[in-house]
Amino acid sequence: MGNRSKEQYTLLTDYDLDTPYYEAFHTLFANIRFSWETDTSQLSCIHTLLLTSVSNYAEEAAAAANLAIVAAQSGYKTILVDADLRNPSLQQRFGLDTSAGLSDLLEETAITPQKVSECLQSTFIPGLQVLCAGTSISQGAALLLSPKLEECMQSIRQVLVESESVPGIVIYHSPPVLSGADASLIGALVEQTLLTVIVGRTTREQAKQAQEQLERAHTKLVGAILLNP
Repeated sequence: MGNRSKEQYTLLTDYDLDTPYYEAFHTLFANIRFSWETDTSQLSCIHTLLLTSVSNYAEEAAAAANLAIVAAQSGYKTILVDADLRNPSLQQRFGLDTSAGLSDLLEETAITPQKVSECLQSTFIPGLQVLCAGTSISQGAALLLSPKLEECMQSIRQVLVESESVPGIVIYHSPPVLSGADASLIGALVEQTLLTVIVGRTTREQAKQAQEQLERAHTKLVGAILLNP
């Protein structure tokens, strides 16, 4: 395992291929792909997805990272975006350098696919790049309230459109739904949203509140990921 931090041990690449944990994420991605095939409004080869949680759980960030790994292993050009500017963690999970990321892009006068590409960091998984939270996270949620958010997300998607002819997916990891408007803002701009629920920690009332908040933002909530830590 080397000198990696404890947070990095939750990556799917640390599990054997025949373990239930590994198989569960492949099944999850297969179900997501099936939903694209049956939804005629999502026939494009580039897809966008948000993973968020009800409250602040470290497991949700791991779920986003592992889903991105499966997507890349399945032949999809994948961009994983750490949009949790309140408590970013994907940089540490993949052992990436501190550099410009989402927060820095949101401060740009004009956000272009080229600028996005300059901020992307490659990982040890072929086909998977990460857009980290960046260096301006002190402004946190205020940046996500910017009207530039939609422009930024369009430019991120455009990177995949322009890069190759293979299918692609952008996966966003956001702050918890009940911590503010961040998840709702992002969820309104992606094709699908998945809500992470933790066994023994997420209450029925919390899950209901999160669902209602996402629905008020016209987010397409397609399901929940049940994690049993």
